[in-house]
Amino acid sequence: MVNNFDRPGDEQPPRRSHKKLMVAFLVVLLAGLAIGAGMNLLFARPPVKKARKAVDKPAPRHAASSAKKPGGPGFSTPRAMTHIFALSEQIGERPAGSLKESGAADYIVARLGEYGYVVEEQPFTMSDGFGSRNIIGTRRGTVGSYNIVVAAHYDSARGSMGAVDNASGVGVVLELARVFSTSKPEPALQFVFLGSNRPAAGDFEERLVGARTFVDLLGTLQRKETVGMIAVDSVGQGDVLSLSTQGTGLQRLKDKLATFAGEKNIGVTVLKSTSDSDNIPFENSEVPAVWVQWCNADGTLSTDNRYASVAAGKVEVVGVLAESFLKDLTSDDLEELKY
Repeated sequence: MVNNFDRPGDEQPPRRSHKKLMVAFLVVLLAGLAIGAGMNLLFARPPVKKARKAVDKPAPRHAASSAKKPGGPGFSTPRAMTHIFALSEQIGERPAGSLKESGAADYIVARLGEYGYVVEEQPFTMSDGFGSRNIIGTRRGTVGSYNIVVAAHYDSARGSMGAVDNASGVGVVLELARVFSTSKPEPALQFVFLGSNRPAAGDFEERLVGARTFVDLLGTLQRKETVGMIAVDSVGQGDVLSLSTQGTGLQRLKDKLATFAGEKNIGVTVLKSTSDSDNIPFENSEVPAVWVQWCNADGTLSTDNRYASVAAGKVEVVGVLAESFLKDLTSDDLEELKY
């Protein structure tokens, strides 16, 4: 008996069916994959990993640093002029002990805080019973035992907008404080804003109260380490740039600044001051001090003290001179000033 399943011809039909089924399955599978890929291309979102990279990408270094610190190094005349305008035109007349003098002090404190300074205040009472205060922002130096005071009084004469005398000086010193907030000078720098200068007051003994208070509060060690004081006062108008002292005590700071200005081709005139600015209490305490101002050739200055009278170019000359001089000081220079 012959087994039908052993016939060669009987095995072929099932194999053809299997092949057809496999081919059909593969066609359907490939078609499905193709359709799925097309749908992904059309509707799929970008991969999560790539999206995170785009979000987490760090900002450029200069953008981050400018967000932390307002501005960078280099004296900016427009910034200084903004301070001058705020004090003279927006706050206005600010006689010693007045609410507007206090408003000017608040403005200075706010700006120093923006620049990263820890602000110290020295409140004091004048002989008429009204109060005022000194404002101090300190930048530590890279070399110990040397301190230089850069100061300007922020009050004005009664009845005056005080743009030249002395919002111009405050504008310069505030801008220098910003510049040095991002640099490392060799000496420690104290940016001091003095109350109660009382410009144009008749009785000298009633004037320069803020400067006298600052000097009186210096301890023995602080006084020894304070190797210089630069008073920036009335630097917005005048024919000559003067370096003034009363001619007593050490003249080394004035001499160094005059020499430095000559090297930078900045013309300066050395004049004698007797009762005009905040350098006097420092000189009387044997701290080398100099008053920087623009004035007439004889040392006088006539001005309407309005913002429109402030020459931005003169403000810039003083700011750039002070900045470059302070940055140029070496340890040897500081040692010479100290002794």
